[in-house]
Amino acid sequence: AQRLLDDSIEVHMLAPGDTDPAQWTPGVDEALRLQNAALVLLNGAGYESWTNKVAVAGNRLVNTSGDFREQWIELDGEVTHSHGPAGEHAHGGHAFTTWMDMVLARHQAEATARSLARQFPEQGPAIKDRLAQLLVDIDALDHAYREHTAQLKGTQVIYSHPVYQYFERAYELPGTSLHWEPDAMPDDDEWQALSGLARDEALFIWEAQPAPKIAGRMKALGISFLVIDPAANTADPDWLQVQRQNVDRLALLITQSEVMTQ
Repeated sequence: AQRLLDDSIEVHMLAPGDTDPAQWTPGVDEALRLQNAALVLLNGAGYESWTNKVAVAGNRLVNTSGDFREQWIELDGEVTHSHGPAGEHAHGGHAFTTWMDMVLARHQAEATARSLARQFPEQGPAIKDRLAQLLVDIDALDHAYREHTAQLKGTQVIYSHPVYQYFERAYELPGTSLHWEPDAMPDDDEWQALSGLARDEALFIWEAQPAPKIAGRMKALGISFLVIDPAANTADPDWLQVQRQNVDRLALLITQSEVMTQ
């Protein structure tokens, strides 16, 4: 939305950066801001748990993933884990990190542009031009992800959380999902389970940089790791910047692996 609009229109992300937006509930002040907003953009796929608690006019509520509902990934049950200070919670229904498939992120950008152009018709031509450049950037991310993940085909992948379903499907990197937090040392049973699970040259994908002690113990087990940040709760740096950082880390991992092989 920031890329598509000029500075005359304010764009806000209300969920604080230290919370899981999937579990965030607006307070009174935030609810009023939502109700008074010209437009409320949702990621959709069941991501926003507050929508049944705060009334927002339907014509101002836009589900940016609604046009590809048939591509939503249905979960086989309820997944319970924790993120940050919010404590333990459950995810059920559909996987919702749709934006980790850059093709679906492209559709979400297009849906955002359509809704913005309807709400601010005077900016329609400019939105169209800015969308064209935004799509170029998203397509470049998709190309880079595909190029680098192709080098990991056949690698055993272990994910720190079950939030990579669309990434796994789009880039053909199926793996096993755990419930590990990067800042919480797993207990001995969890380390033993990981040791039994991981084969030679396994790759562990974290949502954020693990604490030094966790990283050290993982290296001692011979398990390499990589941070692929879903960018679920960040406004600065923004989603595109975080995805570029993901691609850069992925490219570095591939380069280092090639050097080690040689």
